[in-house]
Amino acid sequence: MKKTYLVDTFKAVVSIATVLFSLTIVISLMIIHRLGSAAVFLLVGLLFLKPMLIYAASVCVDQTGIRCFLPWKTLKTFTWDEIGEVGVAGTKLFTGKNSKNTGALYIYISKTAFTDEDRFDMMLHWPPKDLIYLTYSKQRLDEIQMRFSNKIQTYNAGDIHF
Repeated sequence: MKKTYLVDTFKAVVSIATVLFSLTIVISLMIIHRLGSAAVFLLVGLLFLKPMLIYAASVCVDQTGIRCFLPWKTLKTFTWDEIGEVGVAGTKLFTGKNSKNTGALYIYISKTAFTDEDRFDMMLHWPPKDLIYLTYSKQRLDEIQMRFSNKIQTYNAGDIHF
């Protein structure tokens, strides 16, 4: 059975809303001949275009593997045999060892296995360019874990239970 999820629903909605709002303001300002102000809002809309494309991408989990795609283009595809590590990682790195404040949790899928140092570097330079990732939920992780036979790694993930 195939399941499809947005990479990050909240950030996708905020980015899409900002781009649409900015473009609406740009059009309105151009109608009343305020080109300087229109250029400012056009810049704001363009700044949110990349996050919109990153976070509004879809991740499809099926029997063959995991695929990250936009409606017009496949961005990354990993077969289950190619995947070296699946993990859950928190984005708030600089907290105490036993802190429950982990920041946003993401599921990441990599072709190579990581060390703790590699995971730290990945989270320090988030979002990664060569991995497939999506926001964590128990349902999403269960869907991936049904098809991935190795251990799910955790890094700064708090008290999540598999």
